[in-house]
Amino acid sequence: MSDKKKEIIKTWILIIMIVCLIGAFILFFLGQYKIALGLGGVFTTIATFISQWTHDKNADYIYRNSQKNNHHKW
Repeated sequence: MSDKKKEIIKTWILIIMIVCLIGAFILFFLGQYKIALGLGGVFTTIATFISQWTHDKNADYIYRNSQKNNHHKW
């Protein structure tokens, strides 16, 4: 996947997250509790997925670099 397409996907996911969070608060204060809970759940799910993916990506990067650096020591 090209870098430009990745940036577009990241931008849209960020926009969706912001809209879900703001929409959940607005609906909560308007009294639509079930819909607000659903939007809050969508926000939480997306945030959890992104944080877990970023954690795995960073851990893989650290592991690969440590293996590459340790290989030349011996």
